[in-house]
Amino acid sequence: MKNCRFLIRAIVFGFAVQLLFCTCSNPKPTSTETIPVEYEYTAFNDITVIDGKGNLPKANCVVVIKDGLIYDVADANNYQLPERTQVIEAKGKYLMPGLIDMHAHVTVLPMDSNKQLMDHYDQEASFASLKTLLAFGITTVRNPAAPTADGVELKNLVKNGTALGPEIFTSGAALNRTKAWFGPFVATPSEETVRQEVRAQVEAGVDMIKVYSSLSPKLIEAAINEAHLLGVQVVGHLQNTSWTTGAQLGIDGISHAAPWTLSYIPEGVRHPEIDFRPMMQRIHWLENADYDSQEFQDMFTALKDGGVCIDPTLIAFHTKFWGNDSMYWHSADLELAHPLIRDVWNTATFTDSWLEEDFVKAQAQWKKLLKLSFLLYENGVMLTTGSDFPNPWVLPGKSLHQEMKLLNDAGIPPLDILKMATFNGAHFLGIENRKGSIEKGKTADLLILLKDPTINIENTQSIETVYLNGKPYSPSELLPD
Repeated sequence: MKNCRFLIRAIVFGFAVQLLFCTCSNPKPTSTETIPVEYEYTAFNDITVIDGKGNLPKANCVVVIKDGLIYDVADANNYQLPERTQVIEAKGKYLMPGLIDMHAHVTVLPMDSNKQLMDHYDQEASFASLKTLLAFGITTVRNPAAPTADGVELKNLVKNGTALGPEIFTSGAALNRTKAWFGPFVATPSEETVRQEVRAQVEAGVDMIKVYSSLSPKLIEAAINEAHLLGVQVVGHLQNTSWTTGAQLGIDGISHAAPWTLSYIPEGVRHPEIDFRPMMQRIHWLENADYDSQEFQDMFTALKDGGVCIDPTLIAFHTKFWGNDSMYWHSADLELAHPLIRDVWNTATFTDSWLEEDFVKAQAQWKKLLKLSFLLYENGVMLTTGSDFPNPWVLPGKSLHQEMKLLNDAGIPPLDILKMATFNGAHFLGIENRKGSIEKGKTADLLILLKDPTINIENTQSIETVYLNGKPYSPSELLPD
């Protein structure tokens, strides 16, 4: 009997051990454990929406995104969220469309030993610049003037996911009467060479044609006619051909803050003792330009009536006019630019030959340059925002925010600048059906801001999260180490 009791105890003990072992090795979830949920939607709840179309901010909104698109935009009160929604509580935060830099040369060119920019891009510097642009909320760029094959290649590398960065719309090499040392140019001295180059670039896959300053009206006209025949736009850095003539010929977009064409200043001062140092003729132009003249009034009318879009790139002039100021050449923000870019800047700038009195003279004309941007705005000319990166001291991403501040200094209200930086750019690029504003069905290229940019335009830099095609990125993970 004693042995029997011992045997029963052993069996019970063994069963208990086995039960304990099985329970520990195969735990079952209890009612207090969280079962992972696979989210299908993301919702920003109780957020203030700045739609990008110039409307006043709308508070207490819910914006839902799904599969990289904006699924819904609605009042947050009593809104029924879909099942499997990740909710991001965003009270006190602001949602706006991703920014568009309409003048960023993202195919970064190295410089050779003769201080000439080379005719092929540096992929590492270009990839790094794209990530930095994205960190500052730029989700789309126009790349005006790139080595043709390189520009198309970089655009496709972003499109297929090899490179991370904004969606790129690119031109090829700029059409000019002759080649030049300071960028990707192709010599097109005749109407036939212009047409041939336009056809070759379109066949290569460019999104637009860029024409440059030395082309005559006849050559500009040939480029516009050929490009439009093939269904692509023409953008220009004009000077030999005036903005008025360019608009009358049908050009789509013009870059920079002033035309610099001599026909806009009084005849008696068009041919002074010319100072051929870089940029100095532009200072003379500003000193003598009369914005109330009939020439300027005709220009404003032609630009508006022709639907021509201007990207002033004020920051690219401010960095030149203040090229003697350590706020640019000794800034901690220089680390945002790839070392190759900084090496180019340290080798050559456009104001190397300027004396201190030249900088003083240029800075005295700054308000007059700002005034021209305001007059373009006041006269109903369509404006967009562009930085002209990587001109000397023009930083990837950061400088587009500086550009918006300068446009505000010119007198343009923040809400209109935000429209310029989002919807206007998308409209010019022909993608307003999918980008540039916060509307149902559009791509979820979005910025969450911590401060209201309609009160202070510098608050565009208060970026908490960048969404590119619905995927979130923290600016800190994108910036250079």
